[in-house]
Amino acid sequence: MTIIENRYLAGNFAPVKDELAVHDLPVEGSIPTELNGRLLRNGPNPIAPDPATYHWFTGDGMLHGVELREGKAVSYRNRWVRTDGACELLGESPIAGQPDDVFVGGSSRANTHVVAHAGKILALVEVCLPTEVRPDLSTIGRYDFGGRLRSPMTAHPKIDPVTGEMLFFGYDIMGPPWLRYHVVDAGGELVRSEDIDIAGASMVHDFAITERHVVFFDLPVVFDLNLLGQRPFPAAWNPEYGARVGVMPRDGGNADVRWYEVELCYVFHPLNAYDDEDGRVVVDVVRHPKMFDRDLYGPAELPPTLDRWTIDLASGKVIEERLDEHPQELPRVDPRVVGRRHRYGYAPLTPVFDHGSVDFRGLVKHDLVAGTSQIHDFGPGTHAGEAVFVPADDESGEDEGWALVVVYDEARDGSDLVILDGTDFAGAEVARVRLPQRVPFGFHGSWVPDR
Repeated sequence: MTIIENRYLAGNFAPVKDELAVHDLPVEGSIPTELNGRLLRNGPNPIAPDPATYHWFTGDGMLHGVELREGKAVSYRNRWVRTDGACELLGESPIAGQPDDVFVGGSSRANTHVVAHAGKILALVEVCLPTEVRPDLSTIGRYDFGGRLRSPMTAHPKIDPVTGEMLFFGYDIMGPPWLRYHVVDAGGELVRSEDIDIAGASMVHDFAITERHVVFFDLPVVFDLNLLGQRPFPAAWNPEYGARVGVMPRDGGNADVRWYEVELCYVFHPLNAYDDEDGRVVVDVVRHPKMFDRDLYGPAELPPTLDRWTIDLASGKVIEERLDEHPQELPRVDPRVVGRRHRYGYAPLTPVFDHGSVDFRGLVKHDLVAGTSQIHDFGPGTHAGEAVFVPADDESGEDEGWALVVVYDEARDGSDLVILDGTDFAGAEVARVRLPQRVPFGFHGSWVPDR
C-alpha cells in the first residue's frame, strides 16, 4: 500500500481534534489593561482529510478566540465554523433557515478570515457567502446582507477607518462576470454593487483601497475546472494570462477602471495603499515571483518580498521597487491607516520555501519612512503567525500600541498568544498567554474590541 505524505497535514499544519472552552489562562508578564476584547483567528482544520488530495486552502474552517479583559486572559475557545460540509462530517444537522449558498461546490469552508463590522462577526473564504458567527464562536449561518448579495465575497474586505464603510469584492470562477465590487455602509447595509470586466477566472485573493481609489490585482494564477481531480487545487500558474493592476475611483464603475501592466508575479496580500501628493497611487504588496507552479498542496514556491508599486495615473507607468528582501507574508498595518499613507507595517518572516512547506518564524516591523526594519525573533523552533496591531487609543501614534500574535513552539508542541510593544518591537515581550492547546497554522484574524 502506498502511503501519501502531505506536509500540510504534519507538524503544526495538522488539525486539532477538540473544541475547548477554558477560562483564566496563565499569563507571563502583564497584559495591558487597555486590551479589552477578543483576538479571533481563522484557519484550516480539516475534519477528515485525504492526504492524497488535501490542499491547505481547502481545510474546514476553525475559529480560535482569546478573550482579554482588565489585564487578564479571561478565556480561550475554539470552534469549527458549522458550514453544511462541516456539519455533515461532524454528524450534525445543517443549520436551518440559511439563505442558499452561491458556491458551485455546494458548501464553503469559511476558513480564511474573520472580521467584525456593524455589529456582525463574519467568517470568510473567497468563493461563497460569508458565515455569521457569535462572539462565543458558535455559528449563526450564511449571511447575504438581506438578500442583496448573491455572489461570492472576498476573505479580505477593507473597512475604511474614516467613513466606516466596508468595501469588498468577489470573484466567480463560473463567470462572466468574473469579478464584482461591493460597498456596505457603516450601518451594515449593502448599498452598491458593480460588475468588473477581467479576462478570465483569475484568483483575485485580495485588493487594496485608498481614500479615493480601489485597486484590483488581475494576475496569472487562473482557475481551470479541467484540473478538478487532477490537482488538489484547481488553479495554476499561467504566465500567458499576463499581470496587471486596475485602479478605479471609489465612486466609479467598470468603465472607469484603468489597467496597468506589471511584471509577472502573484500577490496574495497587499500591506496597504494610499494616494500620494502627486496624484499617484502607491501600493505596497508582498510579491511572489510565481505561484501554484510546483507546490501543488500549498503556496510555497519562491520567497516573497515586500515591494512597492507606484502607479502614475497620468502617464500610465508603474514604478516597481523592492522595499525589503526578507521573505514574508500576511502583512498588516494599524487599522486606522488603511487606505491612508502608512509608515509602519508588520509581517511574519517565512525563512523556508522549499516547494513543500511554509515556515513562519519571527516578526518583522517595517519603518517605510526611515527605510529600516526590526525583527522580533521568538527563538529556535518557534513559528509566528499573522500579527494583528491594536492601537493604544484613537489618538495614539501609528506604532503606539501592541502587536498580538499566536506563536507555536515545537519543543512543547503548543501555542501562546504573545503581546509585543509596537514602539519597542525587538525588546522584551509585554505578555505571553499560555493557550490550552496547539493552534494550527492558519491565515488571518481580527481584534474585536468590547466597544
